[in-house]
Amino acid sequence: MNSTSPYFALLRYCLGKKENMSRVITGMDWQELYSFASKQALLGLCFDGIERLGKEYPEELKQNPIGRELLMTWMGKAQQIRRQNMKVNAVASKLFSMLREDGLRCCILKGQGNALMYPNPYSRTPGDIDVWIDASRERIMEYAQKKFELGDDIRLQHLETSLDGVPVELHFFPCSMNNPIYHARLQKWFRRNADLQCSHIVGLPDGAGDIAIPTTAFNVVYQLTHLYHHFFDEGIGMRQIIDYFLVVNDFSKNVFLDYDFSNHPVPLSKEGSTFSPSPSSSGSGDVTAPSRCSEPLRSKDGGASKPSPDCAGWDRRGVSGDTSSASCSSASGSSITSVRSAFTTDSSASTALVVVQRELKYLGLWKFAGAVMYVLHEALGLPEEKMIAPMDEKRGKLLLAEILEGGNFGRHFTKYGGFTHQSTGKKYFLKIWRNMHFVRYYSAEALSEPIFRTWHFFWRVKNKK
Repeated sequence: MNSTSPYFALLRYCLGKKENMSRVITGMDWQELYSFASKQALLGLCFDGIERLGKEYPEELKQNPIGRELLMTWMGKAQQIRRQNMKVNAVASKLFSMLREDGLRCCILKGQGNALMYPNPYSRTPGDIDVWIDASRERIMEYAQKKFELGDDIRLQHLETSLDGVPVELHFFPCSMNNPIYHARLQKWFRRNADLQCSHIVGLPDGAGDIAIPTTAFNVVYQLTHLYHHFFDEGIGMRQIIDYFLVVNDFSKNVFLDYDFSNHPVPLSKEGSTFSPSPSSSGSGDVTAPSRCSEPLRSKDGGASKPSPDCAGWDRRGVSGDTSSASCSSASGSSITSVRSAFTTDSSASTALVVVQRELKYLGLWKFAGAVMYVLHEALGLPEEKMIAPMDEKRGKLLLAEILEGGNFGRHFTKYGGFTHQSTGKKYFLKIWRNMHFVRYYSAEALSEPIFRTWHFFWRVKNKK
């Protein structure tokens, strides 16, 4: 942990935290920092921080300078990342416009929307474009076969293709879970919330165009699910953790710390066992969250309370089911309007935070949320009053160790037989071996993973073109 502390201090600085960096600069091994940033896909963000250091700490950098060759290499990588972002932004806008013109409601998941929260939106290392299309699987398949070049393979949650040289995933739904019960609940939650996500329009930097992205209130649950899925599949890195740090920070700033939702009651439609406030519940109740989470914020065990049937997804529909007010404003005011439309008030849940915590428990994410809060606190300095769940130290230390070992999407793992680099057959058994290490921490998901993966393999064979 001590060997990575200077890196975490620099990351906090890169993300805008005001702290004295003199001692960090003095003890920094710049080549090792470059290796860490490369492994975690953070070269662009870290280079932005180094540029700031040059302006704010010139004397300290003279005492421990970055070698010219390393600096030029790093600068080249940062410029490459900037160009990649510009390309991906242009293609994302083109893809969104094309789908909308063809009558398909959609939103762009993760990457391009997350980049907008960075101090410099061009510093985030981009990946492919994930677009969630709010339509039936059959309609998406029919459309994709006409408009895109598709390979033989198909996955349960998406189709893989490309547009103008940029990899694209056309999602039937945003994410899956290994456990069938939690997976079914998650899909119900996605369906309930699809309309608002496809209506939340923002502008991309430098006039690159407009896209729809999920609201912050949606992302605080969805992107945690995404992290959870990849934790079992291959691993997650600091890039994904920083994305989620920015989501939680934005969510806490605009929802349960500052923003008053008293004029925006959003009751949930009753569905199955999910929570539904009384139609008579008004929006006049106090929904300003307390300054701290409603539960103790550090837990050694991190055990969740039993999932409540009173939990459900949020949607924009009022009691009458009207969605006409679902559209949100674009770019400049997006962060506040994105969260304005996602919560309800009722007698038993007067704060947005309580609603979020109910959702996390109902969707089987509570223990993992505690682990992620620990990592966000230890690595990036997330204050306790902004957390969405109590810190779970035991699970958090495990998660942080996995992040530092595996790097971006687990591509640098050497333990577990280096499973991410093995052949398909060998990887199958190595992943089972790895996930058995997590049974004591996340039993439902860890035990379900090999069953789901085996089922998914035969499903893909059956549904191949």
